[in-house]
Amino acid sequence: MSSVLKLYTALEEKLGKETAKIITEAIEELTKERKSELKTELKEDLAKELATKLDVENAKSELKLEIERVRKEIEEVRKEVEQTKAEILKWFIGLFISLVIFLIGWSWTLVKIVEQK
Repeated sequence: MSSVLKLYTALEEKLGKETAKIITEAIEELTKERKSELKTELKEDLAKELATKLDVENAKSELKLEIERVRKEIEEVRKEVEQTKAEILKWFIGLFISLVIFLIGWSWTLVKIVEQK
């Protein structure tokens, strides 16, 4: 048995058929109105929470810009790594040549010392 029917029977016993009918109809009408209001409020709340197509497009645009910025930064870092690599290679070659010259000079000096004895 529905709650409205139970209410109607309880009211009918105390207040009579006509009054019970009026009260239950009024309650049903108020319930329908409140239900409709709640649905509307719920729809509005959900609409505020959900992303619109425009929101999604804006997010996509922002992500694309951010990805492009990160790509540029990565490219800059790659260039810096290449420059550093070239600089290290220059220093390595310079030190290697200096070491070879030192060893040749040291060997030559040892040969001269040995020849004198």
